Amino acid sequence: MRIRAEGIVRLIRGHSESQRRSTFSRTLARLAGLLALLLMTHSVVAWGSDARVESPYLVAARNADVPPDLLIAIVGAESGYHPWALNVRGHQVFCQSREDAENVLANTPTDDVDIGLMQINWRFWGPRSGVASKGELLDPRKNLEIGAAILKDSLSRAGSLWHRISNYHMGGERERERYNQQVYDAYLRYMHGKIHSGMIR
Repeated sequence: MRIRAEGIVRLIRGHSESQRRSTFSRTLARLAGLLALLLMTHSVVAWGSDARVESPYLVAARNADVPPDLLIAIVGAESGYHPWALNVRGHQVFCQSREDAENVLANTPTDDVDIGLMQINWRFWGPRSGVASKGELLDPRKNLEIGAAILKDSLSRAGSLWHRISNYHMGGERERERYNQQVYDAYLRYMHGKIHSGMIR
């Protein structure tokens, strides 16, 4: 089955709200089989010209025992592969460097901030992550390592596959549907080779 993201968007926009929700739900149900396969096969890919350097995405996925393809799609949905992305109480900030991001964090009085590639929420995960400061989560490899462990926990819970995937983001039903669509769109971009330049290596 091959479904393009833009085709899904056109299909969904042409229906009423209830039809859109039903269409989207059916589409997600069909795709659950594909993602279930990913969960079982843990497909491996490599980027870059130097085969001796393993992608940090693959390392994090392997260490947490999660599918690399799914991890990559989650990163796309969370930060667009931006290693210094921040979200401060719902306000997105895309810093130009790690130093800029550290300055923003140093001047942010709240602990309600999502940090880095996998947008790890400091208030909730900081005490559980074993890192000493917010700035440590700006290390892309550390961020991926902790995010992959969170994803592993999300996938281990009860519920449908898509519900377990959206556990990474949480929220109400509509927010989860929106998030799953973002994950799926990121997965398609990855499968079509459209995200290499934005990913760390």
